Amino acid sequence: MQLLDRVKQTEFLGREFLLWLWFRTETDRGIFDLREQGKAEVWFDGKIILQSESDRGVDTITCAGEAAYMREARVALSEDKEITRAAVKLALGEDEFSFVLDSTWMNFSTFKAPRVMQDREADPEGLFYEKIFLIEKAVSAMDEIFAVFIELRTGSDWGDTEGPALMKWVSEGG
Repeated sequence: MQLLDRVKQTEFLGREFLLWLWFRTETDRGIFDLREQGKAEVWFDGKIILQSESDRGVDTITCAGEAAYMREARVALSEDKEITRAAVKLALGEDEFSFVLDSTWMNFSTFKAPRVMQDREADPEGLFYEKIFLIEKAVSAMDEIFAVFIELRTGSDWGDTEGPALMKWVSEGG
């Protein structure tokens, strides 16, 4: 099977993950208990892109801004649009990261990590390694959150509690 065929078959998982993540940020304050990294807080920040496909083509809505955009994006969800990209913030302890997460390839873009505190003069390579460490820290946290989602999505709790609660949240719109 070709790579693009596999992506087409599983692209719904990324969209469902972003939807579930948004749902959790609004219903559980976006707090996740990660094994090794402790507590992580996730929230959507500033921009969401939603799409739907029909026989006329792809319809895309970009919602940006503060509270009002969330209501508009929630209404778009209730009209069968799916999240394809979202600006996300992640807090791990005192470190705060921001990035855009793409649902198809689960790519991070416009990634911003906390400021590196190494002394450029004393250890010029240290700047690079500390920045890489911070990036890996955020990616690892998102991997753990995605693993929680996959475990829920494939378990009985999805059909019994999580899925219906998510669908209720979507149907309530803005």
